[in-house]
Amino acid sequence: MNLDGITLHCITNELADILKGGQISKIYQLDARSLYFRVFNDTGIHHLVITLDDSPRLYVADTMPPTPDIPTGLCMFLRKYYENGRIASIAQLHLDRLIEIAVDVLDMSGRLVTRKIHVELMGKYSNVIFTEDGTIIEALIKTGKNKQALRTIAPKEPYAFPPNFMRMDPFAFSAQELTDMMETGTDEPLKTWMLKRFNGMSTIVLNELSYDSGIDAARTVGDLSPADRFAWCRTVETFGKRLEGMSGAYVYTVKGKEVIFPLELHSLAPYPRRHFTLIETYLSEYQATHRSLNGEQEQLQKKVGKLIEKQKRKIKRIASEMKETKKMDTYKLYGDLLMIYAYEKHDHEKEVTVQNLLSEAQEKVTIPLNPAYSMTDNANRYYKRYTKMRNRKQMSAQLHEENQKRLDYLYSLEYALENTSTKDEIADIKAEMKQMNLISGHNRDKLKKESAQDILTLKADGLDIWVGRNNRQNDFLTLKKAHPYDLWFHVKNQPGSHVILACHNVTPTDAQIERAAQLAAYYSKARESSKVEVDCTLVRHVKKPAHAVPGYVIFTDQTTYMVEPKK
Repeated sequence: MNLDGITLHCITNELADILKGGQISKIYQLDARSLYFRVFNDTGIHHLVITLDDSPRLYVADTMPPTPDIPTGLCMFLRKYYENGRIASIAQLHLDRLIEIAVDVLDMSGRLVTRKIHVELMGKYSNVIFTEDGTIIEALIKTGKNKQALRTIAPKEPYAFPPNFMRMDPFAFSAQELTDMMETGTDEPLKTWMLKRFNGMSTIVLNELSYDSGIDAARTVGDLSPADRFAWCRTVETFGKRLEGMSGAYVYTVKGKEVIFPLELHSLAPYPRRHFTLIETYLSEYQATHRSLNGEQEQLQKKVGKLIEKQKRKIKRIASEMKETKKMDTYKLYGDLLMIYAYEKHDHEKEVTVQNLLSEAQEKVTIPLNPAYSMTDNANRYYKRYTKMRNRKQMSAQLHEENQKRLDYLYSLEYALENTSTKDEIADIKAEMKQMNLISGHNRDKLKKESAQDILTLKADGLDIWVGRNNRQNDFLTLKKAHPYDLWFHVKNQPGSHVILACHNVTPTDAQIERAAQLAAYYSKARESSKVEVDCTLVRHVKKPAHAVPGYVIFTDQTTYMVEPKK
């Protein structure tokens, strides 16, 4: 769940109404990226949670969440500087994803001071920063003075707003004023032009503006006629007026994911939706579901992790057995030489040294003997060892291959669990694990029949790119949905998604192929690498062996590309 500036504006207004004048009576740090504030006012006790997990947000919980027994150093600091303070205001700044909570509190000398809590919900750059008189006194996440840091976040440093903070509010201008601004942008796509200059823009908003205006936001500003420019800007102005009466939340279910917005969206009208009088009601429900999903997801991840470690140990043991079979040729040589020299009487000796008549060098070879047996019996014992090791080698090689495939399959489950985000996806993985006898229990969770709507679909200059998010989707994409002459992509020698470039009987450009390869690299275990090898071949060259595990295929005639992972 990603909260854009407009949705956050409604959340801020709701929080201001719920928490106004409230006293902060208790503070906890729930984990490395989450804080809890118990707030008491004339309407009762409220549980404010700020979390920077994979879906950064702040919300009022129905009940107090579980808290750690031992407070962290940051928690103790916040209790000293913010507990018993009174919330003076909660405001969003510039329609951006930044909320400022002002807290009036008495300092050590009894003087009333205002300390602020800056909640920045900026994706991976999200943070909670605590300031007094414009100076940072603490932060949930600190960054030092280095080239990689966008700004320094540390105590005693002046607080600076995030980059691009001073973008404009698009709904503060008339259609004509926006049209006049647009004259300066010529080569940029319309959506890029909007995102660079205005706050409150998001994929949801841009899709709605495109739908209402009939203008594709991917078109460049320079390609738009004067009438198209004004039509777009008039739609922006109208959309701003619609926002004036927004309240609550409309939650649409789109391709298995929930999309939240404080207005009815014309562009999502065909999809099922729910309405909440307060966004906070939905956020509280989302948190409860999210916590439940996280718990089930963590259980499955823990199980798969244990299975991976067990499988690694098994493969290591098989490899050790295979290493021992290197002695089998020596044992055969000993047997052959003992048979050659059986006429010599060396019975009941501990060893014998003979000339190796089977090699060109004819070097001397010392052969250990069991004194309890004759030369011939010792030779037969070495032949038995040779035969046993030869059979073990053949069996071990087969076992090693089978167990390596099983390990690769477990890695694919691990990858899928790391990247799942919905209840349906987790249920599918759980059902798959039951079918593969990886977890116990009756398999009542049937794998649902895949449909095209469930697949992540992206574009590359007009061509569709389909991305599988788990083994079930990978099999469906490659074996059922894709056409024989579509292009199939997969990261080389690592777990990852099957990616299909749907060619539609046209020859894709190099740029389209590169884009699909970049997505295959991004949706893989190698996502964090700077450069990744990706295999590409026609779908008709991809086959699934009989009795293969879900998601496993073999392929030929591939070309390997070296690309940078890009979402």
